Amino acid sequence: MAKKKQKLREKKSNAGLVYAGLGVLLIAALLVYFPAPGESQEKLPTAGEYVKLNMPTTYEPGKVKIIEFLKFDCPHCYDLDRDMPQILEKYGDKIQVTYVPVVWPGQSTKSIEAYIIAEQMGKGEEMRDALFRAVNEDRKDMSSITVLEDTAASIGLGADFNTKLENNDAREAARSNLELRDKYGVQGTPTVIINGNLDVKPSIANLDAVIGSLLS
Repeated sequence: MAKKKQKLREKKSNAGLVYAGLGVLLIAALLVYFPAPGESQEKLPTAGEYVKLNMPTTYEPGKVKIIEFLKFDCPHCYDLDRDMPQILEKYGDKIQVTYVPVVWPGQSTKSIEAYIIAEQMGKGEEMRDALFRAVNEDRKDMSSITVLEDTAASIGLGADFNTKLENNDAREAARSNLELRDKYGVQGTPTVIINGNLDVKPSIANLDAVIGSLLS
């Protein structure tokens, strides 16, 4: 009789473990399909060319966050800069673009500093366009402080800009750009990162396809 009771208790114990295990699996499944309040699952594009990186996502429903690594002496970056308004006009405030000018090791960071200072002074877009034109059309030397100050003057920036540039006020911010470049392993420009972890082929047609699918 005692042996029968012992076996019964063992069966109940084993059944309890099975149910407990099933309960854990069920909870895990529910967490996958129903994220906790305030959390959202990442959405991946269903169109376009991209590579998913091993980086944290910044995905937010109804938004597309773009980081563009660029060099002012890169003709492909200049082409993308001239085409980008198509995307900005089409998707409006649903997209957020952060421009990150970079240089390669050994090159002057002065063009990056000039852009950052102009951006801080409310002239980032104008300065970006002016720097692209200066180097790609006028063949100016972007390591020259005089050239950078003349470029700034062409968009209405004067003595305050010059003082900040000459005093290296944006030197650390420029270095932060290079640290971000290295963090993402950027080997060429333009490099376009979407939602923190999608390395997207940087053509307007492809960007349109990827962004459209993320917002659909």
